[in-house]
Amino acid sequence: MNLEKFKADPRMPKHIAFIIDGNGRWAKKRGLPRSAGHKVGADNVKKQIEVAYDLGIKNVSIYAFSCENWKRPKKETDYLMQLFEEMMDEYREEFIKRDVRIIFSGDFNDTRLPENVRNKAKKLVEDTKEKSEFIINLCINYGGRQEILKAVNELIDAKEKNIDFSKFEKHLYTAELLPLDLVIRTSGEQRSSNFMPWQTTYSEWIYPKKNWPAFGKRDLIKAIKIYMGRNRRFGEIKE
Repeated sequence: MNLEKFKADPRMPKHIAFIIDGNGRWAKKRGLPRSAGHKVGADNVKKQIEVAYDLGIKNVSIYAFSCENWKRPKKETDYLMQLFEEMMDEYREEFIKRDVRIIFSGDFNDTRLPENVRNKAKKLVEDTKEKSEFIINLCINYGGRQEILKAVNELIDAKEKNIDFSKFEKHLYTAELLPLDLVIRTSGEQRSSNFMPWQTTYSEWIYPKKNWPAFGKRDLIKAIKIYMGRNRRFGEIKE
């Protein structure tokens, strides 16, 4: 495949989201603890972000931890929080070097989030705020319905009137991101799991059967090709 020609195709998505599902199942099939699946899954996040970066995609959103994930065993949520902290430490300098901006979607006022995670996330946002080439949106302690309620309450507090789509979207976590073109949910599960109900209204969805740790570069390129082959009409029919 001519990668440069592929990159230059005007149908290339500008914003891709990954629902990184199947880490635990990947580990279980190999007789490993769930934590091993999460570690390999975290490593794969970096790999897929690098592929997206090399393809010239502008925005990548990663659904890493939902508000509902607190229902999991404390041992698992503690490990995930530790993993988030380690990733922010490990990749910070590379993000800065590559002109990558980091933003977070989710409730960071929630005291269930460890203070170290909140502080390091805040510093990472601050350290990369001037970057513009590529934006990574990490969705941690995120819920789509919760995000909509947040926006509504902010509009009420601001006593806004004549609210339109534009005014509303300024109060979403994704206010500075491009429209979400493609959502990829691995492991074959076919549901949104409270992921960006507002932003995905006209997104294309693809559900690869592979669990997230096994999802590779070829799988991402295949998904993008499927996306590029779809007719995105946005409700319009051309005569």
